[in-house]
Amino acid sequence: MSHPERPPPSQGLLARGLKLLGHLTHPDTRTGKVFTRAEQGLTRAAAKVTESPSYLRVSGSLMRQGFNARIRRNGLVEGALRTLRLPTTSEVETLRDQLRRMNDQVEALGTQLELVVDLLHRQEGAEPESPEPTPKERAPSKRRR
Repeated sequence: MSHPERPPPSQGLLARGLKLLGHLTHPDTRTGKVFTRAEQGLTRAAAKVTESPSYLRVSGSLMRQGFNARIRRNGLVEGALRTLRLPTTSEVETLRDQLRRMNDQVEALGTQLELVVDLLHRQEGAEPESPEPTPKERAPSKRRR
């Protein structure tokens, strides 16, 4: 029941595509040499463009416009939320930061209390234990009857 000459498993589309791409871009093939020269030329051209003052000025102004539009949009959204008497994103973030700080303070306080309790237990263990005074040995109360 064994098949002595089984054909190799067929390659998937992705595997065939990657193999073809490897062949086309290999430096020893004609297409690979063309690809390498094109890549080097494009890299030099991109380097020149990115160092150009006019490109930097244009890209900087486009980024600034995008950031300003985002700031305006966030302001409008927060204004609408305030109108609806809902908390804004910045208010929620402020409250979250305050809660985080408060949580840190509570944890620090808990640690300090644990240290105080440990110190008190040590002091109680170091002091000689004196028996509780009996009612007859107690000082008379200054309370009037």
